[in-house]
Amino acid sequence: MAQLLLLSEYRRDGRRVFFDREDLNHLLGVYSRQVARGIWRDYAIDHRSNMAIFSIFKRSQEQAIFTVTKVLLRGDKEPNYVLLSRNRQIKSSRDLRQVIDVLQRQLTVVER
Repeated sequence: MAQLLLLSEYRRDGRRVFFDREDLNHLLGVYSRQVARGIWRDYAIDHRSNMAIFSIFKRSQEQAIFTVTKVLLRGDKEPNYVLLSRNRQIKSSRDLRQVIDVLQRQLTVVER
């Protein structure tokens, strides 16, 4: 026997997090400038239950050199943006532009 479920009750608790148009304009703007300079070559966008991730690659086959994560924690109304490089946190802010400013400064990853 079939059971009737209301979609509003079926949806998961919590909200999914995505980059909006303004976020993507900022991220792709700095990305395109670095591609034109020949520094970055690829990017990826990933979505998880409470975060959206924009990863930047020097080469497609390697791990991301920079990652911008938009995280929405329980109880928060505003997302937090976190800039990571090789799993090290560089900058965290509620304003994406502050995180982008760090990326715009000629950042380079030094290989060890």
